[in-house]
Amino acid sequence: MTDERGGGELRPLDAAGRPVGPIETVSDLAAAMAAREAAEHPRWVWSTAGAIYPALLRAGVRVERCHDVELTEALLLGHAGRWGEPRSLAAAWSRA
Repeated sequence: MTDERGGGELRPLDAAGRPVGPIETVSDLAAAMAAREAAEHPRWVWSTAGAIYPALLRAGVRVERCHDVELTEALLLGHAGRWGEPRSLAAAWSRA
């Protein structure tokens, strides 16, 4: 999640995707992600890369690994022959 001033929230997950700590609110999301990427090389999970990654690239931040929920949902819908259905995080959650 990002705000209009470049801040956001981070939350660590375990290997199964379960939260393992509190939500951390940061004033500079790009800097916080760059520091965590350099130190831990995590697998990032976000609802849609289109909402966050362009701002990270503009700030010079690149991530090694990420999981884009919207893209994954689109691939699964396509595999099931259901192209055109909503593929947002909310839509995926509704179908679950």
